[in-house]
Amino acid sequence: TWTNDLPHVIYGQVVIEPNVTLTIESGTNIYFHYNSGIIVGNPIYENNYGSSLQINGTLNNEVTLQGDRFETWYQDSPGQWEKIWITPGSINNKISYAIIRNGNIGLHVDTIGNNEPTLILDNTIISNMSNIGILGQGTHIEAHNVLVTECGQYTLACNIGGKYSFTHCTFANYWGYYQTGNRNTPSILLNNYYEGADGNTYIRDLESVRFINCIIYGPLSTEISFQENEIGMFNYSFDHSLIKLDPNINTENNHYINCIINQNPMFVNTQENDFHLDSLSPGINAGKILSNILYDIEGNPRVNADLGVYETQY
Repeated sequence: TWTNDLPHVIYGQVVIEPNVTLTIESGTNIYFHYNSGIIVGNPIYENNYGSSLQINGTLNNEVTLQGDRFETWYQDSPGQWEKIWITPGSINNKISYAIIRNGNIGLHVDTIGNNEPTLILDNTIISNMSNIGILGQGTHIEAHNVLVTECGQYTLACNIGGKYSFTHCTFANYWGYYQTGNRNTPSILLNNYYEGADGNTYIRDLESVRFINCIIYGPLSTEISFQENEIGMFNYSFDHSLIKLDPNINTENNHYINCIINQNPMFVNTQENDFHLDSLSPGINAGKILSNILYDIEGNPRVNADLGVYETQY
């Protein structure tokens, strides 16, 4: 158990061995040196099973994970540390009220260890990643009230299949506008296959990926990439969500349920990374009320179910 009495500074990799749980208490500050990170599990073992990460932040007492440089120039500088890697065989991982900033990949979640979600993620902000915010590889993730922003490639990659659910999440990627370098990849990747070293194509079913009451937006002409091999399962749905989509895609089907297509969500200030909704936003009151998510990431009641991570207080 890591407590919040003193900061934790990481050099190299923290490895959570099989059948061991690392619990991080609320208010804990973790600082990673260059190329450092956390590996949940130990891939060198053949029986790499049962490791677990529990980050137990609370409202206004979040767990912060970021680089170890304190100069002003590094405050919003990506790529300062490696990633949190949840390896195949890891189970029962849960991250609540965390702020994960300035790395290469925020969360890399690998294949499923059992029938339960590999990761439950809620009330968390992931920002300023040089590559990917959340990388899922044939895994099972459930996320609620999560903001992912400013990533050099994808805010979310659901790669080589798996099972995913995202509710009241905001994926807002303005990387190419306000930071050095351009982003050429849409914010969201959905994929159900991979090419092996032998040159052959291997199917990995995308059992399901669901976006409910979400916002997916950015400056590109489309912010969702569909990489589908028709041989395998490719099940996805956008339900009461605002999404930036190629206008040539047909949305008159059961993949799109009461969605707002290609309308500006009218965030308060994207340059300042303020992704609250302006009073004129089409996302206000546009979601469906859910009995299992009663509050937003700031603890405000979900009275009328605004889209995204924040409920407006107008």
